[in-house]
Amino acid sequence: MRKTWWTLIAVAIGVFMLLLDFTIVNVALPDIQRQLHASLSDLQWVIDAYALSLAALLLTAGSVADLLGRRVVFASGIAVFTGGSLRCGVAQSPVFLSLARAGQGIGGAIMFATSLALLAEAFRGDDRGVAFGVFGAITGIAVAVGPVLGGAITSGLSWQWIFFVNVPIGVIVIALTLLRVEESRNPHVARPDWLGFMTFSSGLAALVYGLIEASSHSWGSGRVLGSIIAAAGLLALFVVVELRQRRPMFDLGLLRNPTFVGGLGSAFAISASAFSVLTFIVLYFQNVLHFSAVGTGCGCSRSPARSSSPQASRDG
Repeated sequence: MRKTWWTLIAVAIGVFMLLLDFTIVNVALPDIQRQLHASLSDLQWVIDAYALSLAALLLTAGSVADLLGRRVVFASGIAVFTGGSLRCGVAQSPVFLSLARAGQGIGGAIMFATSLALLAEAFRGDDRGVAFGVFGAITGIAVAVGPVLGGAITSGLSWQWIFFVNVPIGVIVIALTLLRVEESRNPHVARPDWLGFMTFSSGLAALVYGLIEASSHSWGSGRVLGSIIAAAGLLALFVVVELRQRRPMFDLGLLRNPTFVGGLGSAFAISASAFSVLTFIVLYFQNVLHFSAVGTGCGCSRSPARSSSPQASRDG
């Protein structure tokens, strides 16, 4: 097999793992809630810690990879993601689990930021179109099968195994990357925009914290208002920083492109609707309708032990 196709295999497996973890954990939330005695806010952080660290580090990770080498940075990302998965599996408290999920997100950001660059460097001509097509298919499949696979693993083994399963796969992908993927760099890359990274990631963290805390405190509480005001200030500072940078982390001139803005708006609408409601649908299916984890993932059945309650029979 040509070395370029080994690059596609390594990238596809790595990206499949990181995108799978967006949705695979949702169907395990009721089990996590019972075993770790977690509140609704704790469960929200289990989801959001992963997405937040992934979003905050994505642009900076790409710059670092161009500077240090995409293969070694991609392998490092897999190692961080695998270590985070192991820590998620052994978590004994909601706080530890959320922090471990943030570690997964950091590794996922590193992997995702370097994946397309590795493919673009390895493939040319028609082969590049095939590679990008496979990459796009993998992203869709990973998000789609996450609930089903997560439900099967949670029902058949335990919620810890939705994380433990990443460990041997991660080790294999690290070895494959180091042995079969060629190194590449960008000779014209600028230094990472650390000031932009700090203001952007801090602003996102403050915004998410304020929105999550609003579910247990009033919108007028000092904690919620302070977080949202801090987020607005930090994100405004991020815009100023990017406008003054010669080579910014995010080129704000892209916002003048209608195609880019349209794609951005569509992506935001999908994430703000489908992904945001998924957590509450899972909790409703399992805690109110008494679906099993695998039944919730499939959306088609309930376990016999849980479907016998009068409430379940009426709602079924």
